[in-house]
Amino acid sequence: MLKEAKVQTTRIRALDQLHRGDEIEARLRVGPNYDDVVIRRGSVQETAPGIGVVWILDRQSGTRKAVNADECSLWRVA
Repeated sequence: MLKEAKVQTTRIRALDQLHRGDEIEARLRVGPNYDDVVIRRGSVQETAPGIGVVWILDRQSGTRKAVNADECSLWRVA
């Protein structure tokens, strides 16, 4: 029987903590009584800390997506 691996996540507080190839999740807060909802997951392609944007290769769609760090929280997935 296979054991399910636990995914460890770390909150990204500043975009300069990210590097090309890092696997991240973008999460949206939906309310005080609910867990955050993962809206994007993928690998970092490029960052623009000056404007608060990170571009990822979205795992679900396979396309490049811009994520605004002011609108959601970013988490590194290990």
